[in-house]
Order: sequence, then structure tokens, then C-alpha cells
Amino acid sequence: MSEMRPLRQIDCFKVNMKCWKLLAVWPPNDMQSYYRCYQMFFTAFILLNNLLATVNFIFLPRQLDMFIDEMIFYFTELAVTSKLLTFLFMREKILKILSILESDMFQPESENGLKAIDKAKKFNVRYFKIVAAVSATAHFSHIVPPILLHFILHVKLELPVCNFSFLSDDTKQKFIYQLYEFQALYMHSQVLFNISIDTFVLGILIYAIAQLDILDDNLRRVTVKNQIGSTRADDSIQRAEKENALKKLNDSIIHYGEVGQFCDLVQDVFSITLFVQFGVASCIICVVLFRFTLPAPLQYFVFLGSYMIIMILQILVPCWFGTRIQDKSQQLSQAVYDCDWTAKSRYFKSSLRLFVERANKPLSITAGKMFPLSLTTFTSIMNSSYSFFTLLRHMQSRQN
Repeated sequence: MSEMRPLRQIDCFKVNMKCWKLLAVWPPNDMQSYYRCYQMFFTAFILLNNLLATVNFIFLPRQLDMFIDEMIFYFTELAVTSKLLTFLFMREKILKILSILESDMFQPESENGLKAIDKAKKFNVRYFKIVAAVSATAHFSHIVPPILLHFILHVKLELPVCNFSFLSDDTKQKFIYQLYEFQALYMHSQVLFNISIDTFVLGILIYAIAQLDILDDNLRRVTVKNQIGSTRADDSIQRAEKENALKKLNDSIIHYGEVGQFCDLVQDVFSITLFVQFGVASCIICVVLFRFTLPAPLQYFVFLGSYMIIMILQILVPCWFGTRIQDKSQQLSQAVYDCDWTAKSRYFKSSLRLFVERANKPLSITAGKMFPLSLTTFTSIMNSSYSFFTLLRHMQSRQN
């Protein structure tokens, strides 16, 4: 096992942790007073933006297109705030998740197990890079072009996130550069929150799937058929093989219990965050679909389309891998019967039956204690979004 330890599963989250430190939600172990002040300042910065965005709705002109535009970013702010609060109040449990990943129980003992963990680790790194590249491209394409057009073609500069309708036009134009920088910085922090935390949650799910793959392989190899024949085998050898098979089965049962507790811990930490994210993404999809029915420049429709795709992926990806966890855990009850169990002792068969009963109830992670991460949930959310969209369209047609 010592040869397997250099794997260091949490190494793939190093960049995530650097982002968390920058976002003031992951203080170092020897936290100094300056970092505590920085943490208080950054938290106040996020909450101030949320307050200003909320006040902005009170002063918004009674124009549907402006209200919809402001609502799109406001929903995103709510999701980011839930992630911020999760890391501020659930730090100890997040540390426990990381320590479990490095525990002896979660270290591979076979070549196949080593490959499963290595594959999961590489996937997490690759997925982080893809999400970071896409998010950074979308972010800078929204922030940079207005600045360039303003200085080159003298186009009027508009605030990128919130219109700040409680300020007069003269005040906004007087401090337009400061306000633009203020909102751009906030939008940048939103992007970092979404990248670092979303990829971390998905990475945990990937590692849970890898552990189930290891369990599947171990269960299929719980027993090894006697190559020299039972009539010629020494009684002590047979006895040792039976004891070894029973030990492997019991170890697998314990391992399965640890994986189940790991999934429960992940659910306990991120249940509310996932619930808020799913609810927000559902609302954004509905609102964006409705915004497509209102007039706007072509480039804004391109932005709306890309934004909606990102929101759909924020629901689809965790639901997809949540379904994988359910399927993998349920397959364990079949995998255990691939071993040579028929000739084993009554106690072995009793333990095997116990494991099958436990595995028949698949592992799952539930968001907000209401719906599990599954493709069925994804379908339900998409149907709900479209239903609310058709309701808004019906209300709009009646007003016209």
C-alpha cells in the first residue's frame, strides 16, 4: 500500500484551493490577522454587491426587457452567495472529505484500482481546464469588447452586470470607469467561484465512482478458484483460502460502508448549494428563453444562447455523474456473484447475502433533501423550466 500513497488524490484540487484562498474562503492553517481582515473585506464585498443588486430592482424602469436582463445576473449572484456561505460554514466538513480521500481505505491495492484512481485524477484535471477555458472566454468576451468599443469608436459604456438604477445618469457617467471596474471585479470573482467550486464538487463525485469501480473489481476477485483441485489440496491451504476469501468479502463490505458515508458527507455539505444552483439554473433557463422572444441586438442573442448552454450543463453534468453513482453501486450486487461463492462456507454466504441486501439500495446524493442527482431530475427540471416559459408567454400574449 505504501507504493500507492504517492498518488495523492487531492493533488488535482491544488488549483481549486489556490482560487479559494484568493476568494477568501480557504484560509491557511496558520491564518494571520491580515488574511482575516482580507476575508472580512471580501465577504463584505460580495454581500454589498448582492444588496446593491437587490435595491436596484426597486428603482428599475417598468420595462420587461430591462427587468429580464437584470434578473439573469441576479440569479447567478444568489448561486455564488450560497457557495460562499457553504465554504465559510462547512470548512471542517470539507477538510474531512479531503482527509477521507487520502485515507487508507480509499487507497488502491491492485493494479486495476490504481488505474481507476489515476483515470479519475486525470479526468478532474482535464475537466477543470476545459471549464476554466470556456468560462474565461465567456467572461472576457462580455467585459472587454465594450471597453474597446468605448475607447476606439466612442460608444457609450454601459455597466456589465447591474444597471444601478438608483443612481442618476449623471452620477453613473461621472463614475462610469470606477463602477465598471467594480462590477467587472465582482463578475470575475463569480467566475472563479463557479469554476473552482463546481469542478471540486464534480471531482468528488468522480472519485466516488472510482471507489465503486475498485469495489466492483475487488468483489469479482474475492475468491480464486483452486488450481490444483480440492481433492489434492491440503486442508490447511483450503482453510487459509476460505479465511482469506471471507476477510476480503468483509473488507469489501466495510469499504462499501465507507463509500456510503462519504456520499452522505458530500450530500450534507453541498446539498443546499446544489439545490440553490439547480433552482437558479432552472430559473435562468426559463428567463433566457423568454428573453429570446423580446427584441435585442444579434450579439446579445449570441450571449444569451451561450449562457443558457452553460446553465444547462451546470445541471446536466452533476446529474449525469449522480446517475453513474447510482448505477455503479447497484451493479455491485451482481458483481459479487462473479466470484466462486457456491463452495464457500455458510458464514461466507451469509455475509454475501448481507452485502447484496445493502447494495440493492443504490447510493445517491440528494440536493436539498428533495431530489437526487439523476438524469430523471434533470429531465424534470428542464420540463419545469419550459412550463414556466410557456406560462410567461401566455401572460405576455394576454397583456398584448
